[in-house]
Amino acid sequence: MPRNFRLTLGRLAALACTSVIAVTGCGGGDDESGTSKPTAAKPTSGAGLIPVAQACGGLFDDAIAKEAREPNGPSKVYPVKTKSTDQVAKALHEEPARRSTPEDLCTLTDKADGKELLAITVAWTPHSPPSGQSVHYTTTVGPEDAGRLLVACDVGSGGAKGSGEDRSLEFAMRDYFTVSDHSHAKLLIALAKRITSDLDCREDPEYPDPKVVAPPPKRGLR
Repeated sequence: MPRNFRLTLGRLAALACTSVIAVTGCGGGDDESGTSKPTAAKPTSGAGLIPVAQACGGLFDDAIAKEAREPNGPSKVYPVKTKSTDQVAKALHEEPARRSTPEDLCTLTDKADGKELLAITVAWTPHSPPSGQSVHYTTTVGPEDAGRLLVACDVGSGGAKGSGEDRSLEFAMRDYFTVSDHSHAKLLIALAKRITSDLDCREDPEYPDPKVVAPPPKRGLR
C-alpha cells in the first residue's frame, strides 16, 4: 500500500474517533497515558434503577428484598447518590460533625427525584447506650421512625476536642417499604459495622445478633 494512502487512512480514523469520543469513547477503557475516562456523577432516571436485592450497597439479603417487594413493592429502586461509608466515617471524625449533623448512608426512591422508599442516616448524639452495653437497638413505630441503633464509639482527640462529653453514634431509619423490624435491625447493624470499622473506635462495639434484638417475623407476619 502506498505510504501517502496509509497516512490518509490514519488521518480519517483520527477524525472519526474525535467526532464520536464524547459519546462512545475510542479504543479501550483507558488512553495510552493511563488516564481513565470520566464517569457521570449521578445516573439518569432510567440508568439509575437497580434490583431491590442490590440496594444499600448489597446489604439487602434475599429475605429483606422479598419483604420490600411484597405485597405491592417495586422490583427495582433508585439509589440516590450518597457518600461512601469511608467518606462518611471521615466526616464524622471531623470536629464540625460532632454537632449532630446527620450523614446520609443510604437513600432509595422509586425513580429519580421520586418518592422516598427508605433512608438511613447517622449522627453523633450526647446519649449513650444503657449501662454495660456498647450497642443498643430500639424498636420504633411508623415509617418516619422505623428503627434506631445507638453505638458507643470513642474516637479520641480526633472528635470533639475537650468537650468532656460522652457521645455515641445514632443510626436512624425511615422505611416506606414497611419491611419487618428484624430487617431494620439487620440493615442498621450491618451499616454500623462498616462505619465503626472505618472510624477505628478505641474499643470495638459489641454488636448483638439481629435475631436477639428483633426476632424474625412469623410466617405471614412482619
